[in-house]
Amino acid sequence: MENQLVCKDSRIAELEGEVQELTREMAGAFDEGFQEALAQASCENPGINVSNCDPTHHVVDEKVVPLELND
Repeated sequence: MENQLVCKDSRIAELEGEVQELTREMAGAFDEGFQEALAQASCENPGINVSNCDPTHHVVDEKVVPLELND
């Protein structure tokens, strides 16, 4: 019984590591896509300032504003 618990704990730790790795990969893919979108916006709108744009903001009435929790 104790051996089974050790095996299950080991498997849980392994799965948690896999979840963390997948989370990092997803965050990287999201950031890459976001940066690509900013680059496209800059190309289509020369002179636009995207320095204050990040994933925690969105555009409302042609202004970049922070996201609200209920968005």
